[in-house]
Amino acid sequence: MSMILDAFVGKLLERLASFVEEKTVMVLGVEDELKRLQRRLARIQIVLEDAERRSLEDSAINNWVNELKDAMYDADDIIDLCLIECAQLLDQDPPPSPPPPSSDLLPVCCYSILSCLISTPHRYEIGEKIKSLNDRLAEIYEDRVRFNLDPEIHAGVTAVNSHQTSPVVADLDVVGREIEDATSDLVRLMDEREERKCILFGITGMGGIGKTTLAQKIFNHGKIQSKFQLKSWICVSQTYNEIELLKQMIRAAEVSYGEANTKAELVPVLKSAVSGKNLFLVLDDVWRADVWVDLLRSPLQSAQIDAVILITSRDENVARQMGSVHIHPVLQLPVETGWEMLTRKLVMIGGREEEISNLREIGIQIINKCFGLPLAIKAMAGVLAKKEPIAKEWKRVLNNDAWSARKLPEELRGALYLSYVDLPSPLKQCFLYCSLFPEDCMFFREDLIKLWVAEGFIKEGVDSLMEDKAEEYYHELIQRNLLQLYPLNYDGIACKMHDLFRSLAVLLSGDESFSGNSTERSNISLTKLRRLSITGQGNAAGILAVVTEQRFLRTLLVFSGSQSLSYDNLGRFIHMRVLDLTNIAIEIIPDAIGDLYHLRHLDLDQTLIRRLPESIGRLSNLQFLSLCRCKYLTILPQSITALRNLRRLALSDTPLAFIPIGVERLKQLNSLGGFVVGDDSNTVKVGEGHATMHSTLEELSSLSNLRILHIYKLERARPGSLMLGELSQLKELQLACTPLNYREEQEKIDKEISLIQNLFEELIPPQFLEQLFITCYFGHGYPKWMMSPSLGSYLSYLSIVDLVDNMSCPQLPPLGQLPHLKILYIAGANAVKHIGPEFLGGGVSSSKSPKRTAFPKLQLLTIYRMPNLEEWFFSDEKEENDALQNLVLFPCLYELILMDCPKLRALPCGLGRTALKKLYVTGADSLQEVGNLPHIVEWIYLHENKSLNRISNLPVLKRLRVRECYALKYVECLNGLQQLELVDDSMDCLPEWLSRLTEECGSGSDEFNAEDDFLLQLWCNERVLRRCQQGGKDWPVIEQIQRLNAYVKEGKGYLRFVKQPFFYETNI
Repeated sequence: MSMILDAFVGKLLERLASFVEEKTVMVLGVEDELKRLQRRLARIQIVLEDAERRSLEDSAINNWVNELKDAMYDADDIIDLCLIECAQLLDQDPPPSPPPPSSDLLPVCCYSILSCLISTPHRYEIGEKIKSLNDRLAEIYEDRVRFNLDPEIHAGVTAVNSHQTSPVVADLDVVGREIEDATSDLVRLMDEREERKCILFGITGMGGIGKTTLAQKIFNHGKIQSKFQLKSWICVSQTYNEIELLKQMIRAAEVSYGEANTKAELVPVLKSAVSGKNLFLVLDDVWRADVWVDLLRSPLQSAQIDAVILITSRDENVARQMGSVHIHPVLQLPVETGWEMLTRKLVMIGGREEEISNLREIGIQIINKCFGLPLAIKAMAGVLAKKEPIAKEWKRVLNNDAWSARKLPEELRGALYLSYVDLPSPLKQCFLYCSLFPEDCMFFREDLIKLWVAEGFIKEGVDSLMEDKAEEYYHELIQRNLLQLYPLNYDGIACKMHDLFRSLAVLLSGDESFSGNSTERSNISLTKLRRLSITGQGNAAGILAVVTEQRFLRTLLVFSGSQSLSYDNLGRFIHMRVLDLTNIAIEIIPDAIGDLYHLRHLDLDQTLIRRLPESIGRLSNLQFLSLCRCKYLTILPQSITALRNLRRLALSDTPLAFIPIGVERLKQLNSLGGFVVGDDSNTVKVGEGHATMHSTLEELSSLSNLRILHIYKLERARPGSLMLGELSQLKELQLACTPLNYREEQEKIDKEISLIQNLFEELIPPQFLEQLFITCYFGHGYPKWMMSPSLGSYLSYLSIVDLVDNMSCPQLPPLGQLPHLKILYIAGANAVKHIGPEFLGGGVSSSKSPKRTAFPKLQLLTIYRMPNLEEWFFSDEKEENDALQNLVLFPCLYELILMDCPKLRALPCGLGRTALKKLYVTGADSLQEVGNLPHIVEWIYLHENKSLNRISNLPVLKRLRVRECYALKYVECLNGLQQLELVDDSMDCLPEWLSRLTEECGSGSDEFNAEDDFLLQLWCNERVLRRCQQGGKDWPVIEQIQRLNAYVKEGKGYLRFVKQPFFYETNI
């Protein structure tokens, strides 16, 4: 990532100001030189924005900027050294009492004379480094006059809007008839093809023009989704991995590839996996024809399957080389369609349509400069959304010099580059940093936040954490359309970067960073590489050999679990700030890790390490340490409590025996995941007594900055050891016990139950808590604060609740009164036999309605592994009418998942009054009926429900999947059904209800919509499949169905039938 000088120098000035007046600086003897450095940086900063803007076009200014960047990296290291020395002085014990004050006395040093003498040579060296740096900066500063740099260039660049912290979830990018017409035409061509073999279709066009959007429309089209048994979407990109691509296709076929891990092993598995099935495959972003010609063509064609392969590529020649029978070129959007897209995006972000319409004339000129590229138009929406909606501001965007940048590749000029130029300097750093992630990679909000903070991109706020500001930056980049929210993730936790924006970020990062495959050693610049990310399988030793000699590396990210790396030379990377070795097969961390005193971020998740060296305690600048899922790590070094700057310590799912004593010293901690309560029997002999080796819950009370806290093995804790209410900043809390061992004596069990109940009564969380997880609690009832009728008013900010394996609690808390609860997960509640109106808690009152609302914001409800649950009802029978009339139920519920509740006899009667859209029920062996859900629209999935007899009164349901529900006899009143998936290899013939259902759905009509005509997907045995053939006993039923895809569940037989236009094919 290329340094953004303006932001970097600002951060250095902030760091200098924080300690330059300290007495410890006087002891170091560098006070004057540091103040000189401070003044010099302040003078340089005022011309930096103009210098960086012009460096793209002017090579002389670019050289001046690069020279200054080298000096700034050195300045950052020197400031680190000063802070380390100052911290060491502060750790020295001062004399018992200071000398009496006297005007005749000179200033007195309160630090140990011995400590000052020991480190004098080192401090002299620091002083010489600062003096040398100041001399360099003086020379660089004088050179600025040759370039006429403008100190007033700041006008026109927007600031980060710190109030807009929520990403826009809705995506209204599809506008105009063009994409709808193209979708219909291509689907029709795919459907009308006569040959049933592998046929390729191509979508081509320049980057950012909407190829992927069109492919997504086709992939999700009802006719495609219903016609093809297997559907797979693979993003190929420039540097695809053959092994991972083959594995992805095999997984899409729902087949295991076992231990196969080579091309020779996986190709036969793929061939077998798709044989006898039909396939719709999208190969998105193809750069070379070899992905088809040399990799996929042979296994797919030799399997003799019916397949449509849709490719997208910027190069029409690639589509032709792959053998596409039809190539659709995506053309630029018409001006009016582009204006519609721009207006819609601005309104979606919060603009007023009337104000935007008044700026149409200037807006059309901006659209013309975007050359009909949807990506460019969306980028401009992100820029204009940050401007006041007046002609003056829009004209400033229209006339910005960034439109005319000539030294960029053509596809990156104009709107894309301008959207980068418009970013505030701190956001530019964060944007460019994303180029270190692999192409088309999904990356998570929390990872970006930690990395940005560790790299020094985020300034500390007065009343907020750096992590909060980093999250604002994340949402800002999404709002500006520079990052794209990843679909199907909750609350915007994951995103990706369009390949054009990534290309822009890579280009602007220059030679300071490299992101690529472990075999691409020749592509790495031999200049001062600062940041390196390695992807792909293989031996990365070659890449590290290149950068080891340079010793300038600040960041190393490894994105693969199969890398072969040697870490013996880690200590040579003395400038390292970020080291991420997640999922690497490393077993030993060398002692030399302690020499990386600049290190801020160390991630060893899912590694094979068995111990950490005590030298880790020397990492005085470390802010983030992650040791999750390290299955062989059982103990931490005592020195870990010396990491005074540590902000996050992540230990989840690592089998630690305890946390070393002294965690209370980590005053900067705001996230502690996996705190293990120690066993008091583990002590060491001290003198004539014994002392514990582990931290206690009492120590947590002093960590006032904690936002996230996960506590394990709570059964070891003593009552009174922690008052959670004192941790007023806490947002996420997990309370976890070890499952009770019922093989012990009953008296001991009763005592443990009593102790854990008393402890949980005391663990009352602070009222601003947002996420609560309770795991393996073995008390005989939830604590009173959870069962209280005032739960909703006290914990009103809760949005996520997980109650897992709390096996002895017979009643669920009144969670329906939580006004902001969005996700609720309940599992392993073995003692619960009934869920009744107490679960609703009387609901939440509203000033807008006289009725109360139960679960007013809940979107996802999961009830899993409740073996004794027999009943679920919302009110007693006598009170049902009155109670339900005055209570609104689940108005935002989108999905309900019921799994492994074998005694549940019925769904609650009032479920039909909710907003439920999706229902998944499996393992409900006593459930006899699913019905009376008039609003459920999207799908119902019923799997292995042994007593299910009836499915009825689902008038708007579009998709139903029934799998191995052998007692089913009645399926009726599903008038809106578009697709039925029936999986049953035990039946001897088609069920009687199927004939009635097809008539009910109107599938015999001669007029039908291409997306809405009824489809039956059938998985059965070969005997039934033969009955479905023309002339077979079940053919009279089949010929009334508009479309049928039937398969032998355990075999290769198939039958495909379309009523209009007529098509019939079978291989038996």
